[in-house]
Amino acid sequence: MSTQRARLAPIFRSDTQLQILGATYLEPERQFTIPELVERSSRPQPTVAREVERLNEAGLIESELRSGRRTVWAASSSPIFDELRSILLKTIGPKAVLEARFAGLRGVGRAMIYGSWARRYHGEAGPLPEDIDLLVIGSGNVSEIRDEADIATRKLGRDVNVTVLTPAEWDAADSGFIAHVKDGPLVELDLKP
Repeated sequence: MSTQRARLAPIFRSDTQLQILGATYLEPERQFTIPELVERSSRPQPTVAREVERLNEAGLIESELRSGRRTVWAASSSPIFDELRSILLKTIGPKAVLEARFAGLRGVGRAMIYGSWARRYHGEAGPLPEDIDLLVIGSGNVSEIRDEADIATRKLGRDVNVTVLTPAEWDAADSGFIAHVKDGPLVELDLKP
């Protein structure tokens, strides 16, 4: 069985590995079950379980069987924990960081990453993007939205370029910039608080 190479960060063995490490290292205080990692990674349970076993054997994650369910977390005692977390933050991290910044922000209905980062996320080959293009749809305070984007910029170590549209602007556009964004790959952010 072949594994799909991680296009967003091809230094990782597979996209499944990247998704599991991203989940555990970007939330190192949290413990995940295998079903949670399956949901996060959109990968089959046997594939996730095999990758968890490999990462556990390598000492990059830790796991424990509790009440018949395996829980998994980042191995914060690993000698490469800080470096690996930094790489994951810069590769798979933008989605998680932006979700954390914009979840529950008043007046923000939807937010999506588009452009080169979204293309890499969806598997298009190419260099690691230098910035993140973010589209926010809603009626929120534009200054607050830009402030949150600035905080994300500092955390990610790369620019987050935010465009804010009203729902009517997003729905009405069938040409120009918005149509171009709609036609390209998008990474929808989960904004549930």
